[in-house]
Amino acid sequence: MINGGKRAGRGAAVAGSKAYAFRLFVAGNGSNSTQARGNLARLCEEYLKGRYQIDIVDVLKDPAMALKHSILLTPMLIMLKPRPGASLLGNLSDTKTVLATLLLIGDER
Repeated sequence: MINGGKRAGRGAAVAGSKAYAFRLFVAGNGSNSTQARGNLARLCEEYLKGRYQIDIVDVLKDPAMALKHSILLTPMLIMLKPRPGASLLGNLSDTKTVLATLLLIGDER
């Protein structure tokens, strides 16, 4: 589920599977921000179908949230669960790096 600027969402998880929650900080509809949104949605649907939540924060509309999380560059992806603190900067186009950083490949998922 993708929440554009909303803090609430479904915490859905398939029985026996980990639930994943991400926060993606973007700056408007710029090229990299748009690509990051699309790449993250695609990866989640492919690898985490039904077990993820994405919270999108547009730092141009909500700069206080960016400051609260010390976001200086966008797009920035932060994993909220199950591994809080893992983060990636960029448009998330390098699938192998994204999956490895978020531990979505191998036996970790």
